[in-house]
Amino acid sequence: MLDFDGIRNYWDTRASGDSSAQSTTQDVYLREIEYRVLAERVGRLRPARVADVGCGDGRTTLRLAAGCPDLAFEGYDYAASMIDNARASGTAPSVANVRFAQRDIMDGLPERFDLVYTTRCLINLPSWDMQMAALRHIHAGLADGGTYLMVENFQEGHDNFNAVRRAYGLPEIAVRPHNFFFQRPRLIDFMAPLFALREELNISSTYYLTSRVIYARICADQGATPDYFDDHHRLAAGLPFAGEFGPVRLLVFEKKAPEAGR
Repeated sequence: MLDFDGIRNYWDTRASGDSSAQSTTQDVYLREIEYRVLAERVGRLRPARVADVGCGDGRTTLRLAAGCPDLAFEGYDYAASMIDNARASGTAPSVANVRFAQRDIMDGLPERFDLVYTTRCLINLPSWDMQMAALRHIHAGLADGGTYLMVENFQEGHDNFNAVRRAYGLPEIAVRPHNFFFQRPRLIDFMAPLFALREELNISSTYYLTSRVIYARICADQGATPDYFDDHHRLAAGLPFAGEFGPVRLLVFEKKAPEAGR
């Protein structure tokens, strides 16, 4: 596991050498799933002010902002090169309701928002203590009754799909050295005093079973190298969500009102 500075340097270096759609993840269809679930909920909730914490190259931020021109979006990332790529995007100048700034969630948010979301951001903090601090900052940065859309990786789903891989004669996929996955029971216990959990979905299960198990076994049988742009990935991204065989979950949290007298 890399330390905090090592992880920041990893993303800064990666972004400085890659401004493509794969700069934040090689799996562009997983990113498409994440965009789809965020767009549906942002569109339904209609928050006036939205913050994307850990926005990376800003592609998701820009798409959401373009689809909701009456909402104001802020994109933050601690990697300067990621923010440079977001600002340099061909879409950025034409989307007037979004701004990008370099900012570390460990320093908190500069103002309050109606909705905050993260997509595989907090897993780049190398300890549970740091993740708890970041979650407290998100809580403090939300208006009363505001919404936190959490799209992050969880160890339980990761272990489940690795068990299926083993059953299919495939090697396990290790957690990457710059990632520290959440443990669901611990997260839920921590969040309970701060937020009400309104919705929870494993958004990666059917996608991972198709792409990381079935397609991976086909490639192994054929002696081929898996390709993130293969049709198995593209078609799997449109499947309904079912099961607990992937690491990426969506959790929708609503900030609790302060208790009377506190």
